[in-house]
Amino acid sequence: MNHWKIVFAAVGFNLLFEYSMRGINNLVARPMLPLFLFLVYFPYFAILEDFITRYRLKDYNLIIAGFFFGTAFTLFVPATQFVEPQALGINWSALFFVNFFWWGMTQGVLTFYTATRLFPRNWNHKILSRKQKTALIMTLILIGLLYRVTIQLNTPQAPQIRPEAYLAIAIILAITAFIFRKTIPKQAVAIPQRKEKIIDLTSALTIFLFLFCAVFLTHDPTQINVHSVNATATRIVTIWTIMGTLIMVGYRIYMRRPIPI
Repeated sequence: MNHWKIVFAAVGFNLLFEYSMRGINNLVARPMLPLFLFLVYFPYFAILEDFITRYRLKDYNLIIAGFFFGTAFTLFVPATQFVEPQALGINWSALFFVNFFWWGMTQGVLTFYTATRLFPRNWNHKILSRKQKTALIMTLILIGLLYRVTIQLNTPQAPQIRPEAYLAIAIILAITAFIFRKTIPKQAVAIPQRKEKIIDLTSALTIFLFLFCAVFLTHDPTQINVHSVNATATRIVTIWTIMGTLIMVGYRIYMRRPIPI
């Protein structure tokens, strides 16, 4: 059962990430949002955990998966990725930042490193059935559609997706899916779940910073596209996630081995 503990730990880490910028004040303003976020994160991380166990994925696989999911979910939650400056209807710098620094490294690699440090993975646990995966994917799609409708009805300032952006996103998704498939390890060898002191420190500081921002930096709420956040907290979290990513990438290059996930 520890694989479900890993999934719930991953969900908890990402809810903390969300509310580090939204703040606990957002819990009162939008009391149903935590449920929506849970119904997004739980299926996503359950499927990822299944893939990690089934195919013995490595850290770079999580980055590719995060890039795919982050791109796909912009169709349901259009935000900074569709504001000016654009090319083919997409703000490419925003798309890369969110998909790599957030979905790939913070919400992917660091999330699973932290979760498996708390609950070491049993590599022989039962994998998801086809019906279970279908149910999880359908949940993601339905929640995404529901949120998109809610945005259209209640957030007139939400960025509009231009027709050419749909084509660009389709191409990105096709290329990313192809790369993900090609980079799945041919030999299913599990990476030892080592203690990496630098990543441990990065994880601990990240959790502390997220908690601090969520609780204490709630004095300047603002609206960024479709997201209600606190301005100072968002700036701090953005800077820290960049720093955390650079620390992890630098450490991986220096150690010449994947970060355990």
